[in-house]
Amino acid sequence: MTNTLFLFDLDGVLVYPGGYKEALRATIDRFAVQMGQPPINLTIDEIAEFEACGITNEWDSSLMCVAATLVDVLLQRPDLAGKDIEGTLQTIRNAGVSIERPDFALLAREVAALAPHDAPPTEAIDQIIRQRARGGFGAVLDGLLSDIYSLQTPTTRTLQHFTLGSKRYHQTYGLKAEFDTESMLIAHDKPLLSQEMIDRLRKRVRPHQPGMAIYTARPSLPPSGASLSDGQGNYPPEANLAADLLGLADCAPLIASGAMTWLAAQRGKMPADYIKPSPVQALAAIGAAHSGEIIGALEAAARLAEDDRLSGPLGLLAKEPARVVVFEDSCGGIQATQRAVELLSRAGAPVTCEAVGVAEEATKCQALETVADRVVGDINEGLASYFQS
Repeated sequence: MTNTLFLFDLDGVLVYPGGYKEALRATIDRFAVQMGQPPINLTIDEIAEFEACGITNEWDSSLMCVAATLVDVLLQRPDLAGKDIEGTLQTIRNAGVSIERPDFALLAREVAALAPHDAPPTEAIDQIIRQRARGGFGAVLDGLLSDIYSLQTPTTRTLQHFTLGSKRYHQTYGLKAEFDTESMLIAHDKPLLSQEMIDRLRKRVRPHQPGMAIYTARPSLPPSGASLSDGQGNYPPEANLAADLLGLADCAPLIASGAMTWLAAQRGKMPADYIKPSPVQALAAIGAAHSGEIIGALEAAARLAEDDRLSGPLGLLAKEPARVVVFEDSCGGIQATQRAVELLSRAGAPVTCEAVGVAEEATKCQALETVADRVVGDINEGLASYFQS
C-alpha cells in the first residue's frame, strides 16, 4: 500500500497572506514618503507578478522596490547620494525631488530572467539594481543591499515592524520599536483551508506519522527541543501564528524558515542554502510528514543532500512506497520538492511526487502549469480528490 504524504505551502495555499501583502505595501510606502514621494500603493497584480517571477519573500520584494525607487531619484539628482541610507533619504526629502512611479512588474521580470531557477532571487536583485544605478551610488547601495536576513538591512527591519507589530517586534528581537504599528499578520491573514478539510486531515493523523507537514519559507520559532547557538532574534514566530490560526499547530510538523536557520547554524551554512528552492527543506518536510520527528528529519535532509546518505526519518521511506503530494503556489517550491523526491529515489526509496499548483491569478497559473501536474484555484478543491472514497 502506498503511503500519501501531503506537503502544504502556507501563504496563498493554506492561508491568504493578507498580512504580508499589507506589510509589504506599508514598508514600500513608508520609504517612498521618506523620500518625499507619494505612497506607491503597490497593487495585488504587481505582487502576483513578483510571485510568478519567483520573488516570493517579502524581504526580497520590499528591498527590490525601495532600492529601485531610490535609484530613480538619485539618477535624477546624483548630488543627493550620501554615505548612508538614513542621511540620503532625509536629503532627498528636503530637496523636493519628484519621479515617475517605477514599473515594478517589469523589474520583477528582469530579475527572473537573471536569477537561476534553483536559487533565491536576492543576488539577481542586487545585480539589477546596481545595473540600474549605472555603477554609481555605491556607498548608499551597499548599506541598502546587504543581507536581507539581517535587521541591519533597513527594509527588512521596517517590514518586521509591520509584520509582527511593534510590541511583538520588541519581544522577538529585544530591540526598541522605531515606530508604532499593529501586526499585519494578525489583522489581515485569513484561513483558506475549510474546517471540513481541517477535520479530514486531522483524522488521517496516526501515532508517529502525521502524514502531512507545513512547508513554508515563513520565519518561525526554532524546532522544539533544539539547542540555540545563534541567538533568539533569528526566529520571529510568523509561521507559528499561521499554524495557530489554522488549528493545525498540534498535528502538522512545521518546517519553516526557523527550522532551516537552526539547521544551517548546526552545519556552518547560510539559511538560504537550505530554504526552498533548495531541496533540503523539502526533504525535511517529507521526513517530518512521515515520522512526526522534526530535528531528526532536518538532520537526515542535510545528510542526504550533502553526503548522499539515506538515514533517520528519511531512511524509513526505503521500507514502503510513498507518494508525496505538494500543494504550492510557487514554481520554486514545486521544483524543490521534485528534486527532493529525485534524491530519495536515487538513494533507493520508492517515492513518487505529485505537484498541485494552487492559484487564481492568471500570471501565477501560467507559471505553475509549466511545473505542476495540475493547477487548481483553491486548496479545498485540490485536496478533495484525495479524500474521495
